[in-house]
Amino acid sequence: MDIELKYWDAMRGGDEEALAWLYERYFKLLYNYGRKIGTADAPLQDGIHDLFVDLWRFRESLSATTSVRFYLYRSLQRRLMRNETSKSFSMPDGMDLEDALSLSLPSSEQDLIDEEHHTQKLSRLKKLLNDLSPRQYEALVLRFYDGLSFHDIGAILNVNEQSARNLVQRGVTQLKQYAKYVLSLCLLMLS
Repeated sequence: MDIELKYWDAMRGGDEEALAWLYERYFKLLYNYGRKIGTADAPLQDGIHDLFVDLWRFRESLSATTSVRFYLYRSLQRRLMRNETSKSFSMPDGMDLEDALSLSLPSSEQDLIDEEHHTQKLSRLKKLLNDLSPRQYEALVLRFYDGLSFHDIGAILNVNEQSARNLVQRGVTQLKQYAKYVLSLCLLMLS
């Protein structure tokens, strides 16, 4: 049996240490997921804390699960939607793309040219990501950042598996078309 499922079952049985383990294991993952789908910091943290409080309060009525990660992602998404904090993807004030994609900033040892080049890439990437539909963006994050299956993505987004595949495929196609456009502009500028 998967260790996460053991802790899940222990938490359902009233083990506070199991709840603490699940919280420590999943807080950062849930936080990163929430930020990527455009939820502001304070409502997101409140939503995650409330989720774990409710897990403890209703532990006796929780059912067994085959994927703790899926259960928590889906529960958080529902909670955020219910609280109307994450209707669509947008970059919250004060948040930059590096935070949203968990990219590291260039080190202080890198020279100014590298930093400028990196900033230009991020600007183009931000524009491209903003051109994706919120559902495409969320599907891409769930697939490529979090590594979820199409079945799990479909369940989280409340669509069937084929629709989840279509969202990911359309997002990737749009990213490829943009990359071809940028490449053709660069070649034109060089000639």
